Parts: sequence; C-alpha cells; structure tokens
Amino acid sequence: MADFDLDSEMRAFIDSYLEISSLSTATSIEQQRSDYEVLLRHFRYPHPPGLTCQDDVIEGRHGDVPLRHYRLGEGNDEALVLFVHGGGFILGSLDSHDDICAELCAITGYDLVSVDYRLSPEHYHPTHLDDVEDAFHALGHDNTLLLGVSAGGTLCAALCHRTAPRSHRPAGQVLVYPGLGGDCFDLASYRENAQAPLLSTADIKFYRGTRCAGETLPIDDPEFYPLVADDFCHAPPSVAISADIDPLRDDARLYVEKLRSAGVAAEWINEPGMVHDYLRARHVSSAAGAAFARIGDAIKRLASDAP
Repeated sequence: MADFDLDSEMRAFIDSYLEISSLSTATSIEQQRSDYEVLLRHFRYPHPPGLTCQDDVIEGRHGDVPLRHYRLGEGNDEALVLFVHGGGFILGSLDSHDDICAELCAITGYDLVSVDYRLSPEHYHPTHLDDVEDAFHALGHDNTLLLGVSAGGTLCAALCHRTAPRSHRPAGQVLVYPGLGGDCFDLASYRENAQAPLLSTADIKFYRGTRCAGETLPIDDPEFYPLVADDFCHAPPSVAISADIDPLRDDARLYVEKLRSAGVAAEWINEPGMVHDYLRARHVSSAAGAAFARIGDAIKRLASDAP
C-alpha cells in the first residue's frame, strides 16, 4: 500500500480487512464465499432505529427471486430505490449488504428493496440481469431509482440499456464503483491501480471470466459491458461514483462522458483516497463516512428531479 495515497484511517481499515479474511480470487469459489462471510460478520452494523424490513419472493423467468423491503417509519414511496449488490457475480446475497441498505433507506427516507439475483458459476450471463429486470418489473413503481454497487452497478447500467425502448424504465441510477467494461478501452486506472488494495486488475479479469459459459466473452454486448453500447441517449439521469484507488475508477468517468455526449444528465464523483468496497469503512473512516453520505445525497437529488 506504500505507493497509494491513503490516510491512516483507510490504511487501518484495509489492514483489518486483510487480517480478518484471506479473501482471494486465487482460491476456490467455495472458499471465497466462506471468507466473504467472515468479512460480513466483522463489518456488519445494527439497523438504524425506526427501520423495518421484510423478506419477499417474486416469480421470475428463471424461478423465484428473493427480495428484501426496507422502510423507515411509515415509509416514503414517492420514489423506490432498487438496490443491486456487488460481489463479482459470484458473491453476495440479501445479507451481504443488509446494513448498507438499511442505512441508505434511513438516510434518504425512501423505501428500498434489495434483490437477490442468481450467481455464477451456477448461473451465467444474462441470468443475473434477467433476475434484476424481473424484480424491477414486479415492483412496478413509476419512480424507481437503481442503486448498484460494483457488479450491481454493471447490472443497473445494463438494465437501463435493456429497458431504454420501453415505457417502464428506471427514473435514475446511482452506480457505486461500477465495472462497466473499461478494460476494453485501455483506461489508465487499470494500469495505475493494477495492484490496488482489495481489488486488482487481475481480480477483475477473474470475475469477468466467471460470468459466462465457455472461453469466449461477449465483450461487444452492452448488457455484459455497458460502455460498448452504440446509443446512450435513452439512459436515465445518472450519478456514477468511483473510488480513486480502484482499477474501475475510469469506468465511471467514461460512462458519464458518454452519457453527457448523448445529452443525458450525468455526474461523475471520484472519491479521493478511497479503495474498492470502501462502503464497509463508513463507520471507521471519516472520509468513507462522508463518501457514503454523498451516495444518499445523490439518491435524494435524482428522486427530487424525477418527473
């Protein structure tokens, strides 16, 4: 970590993260899932007061899709936030980002629903996206804002592309350190942050390879890599947030540039001194806590601007 500009709180978080779990793409997926659970238990926080949650299941094209509904007090359904978790398409569940969802519901005041999409390698592209789309349509809210983290950001941007020609489509999206296919564009962040803490360029290549059956990757498919789309003009207002010390940093930047060139309202927020998965540092790093608050602000801003 000596080559990266990290403050003492973020360095302590990373040291703790690495000490607690040996999570590594060099191990089996079964071992990675076990190590991930260890991390989740350590960095899990209680729900804010006044918040309730309830689990539900909708019927999707590939079978049941579990959902978790969060509400603060009596709720506010003027907007609905659909949360899509990260985990490289092989990790994550309703529990993996449960406290993050609860806190964002409390910060924004809006009802929030988390979707538990199927994972690889048991299921391949585009099954993950199909599950998220089925949840989006089942919820049926006219003012649905997508909130995607890491791989979840990939799926949110892909859903916006898939639903662009339809009458029911997302009203906005907030993408947090999303992977959007920047490695197809030889972006600087993949070189500068190749050995970044918590996510390396090699890790990204591993996760990419688990998404599909066979060795040929559909890198020209915008539902796989949203950055390769030919047309961005029907995307909703968007905020893409990156961690500066993350190979994926420039994915968010380039995506916003493409949206703006297509006439779409879009904002790029790059968080200095932050690494991938900094959301889990929000209670131990003041900078990460401030960055987390900006996610809530982005959701509220998009909700208030939506027609």
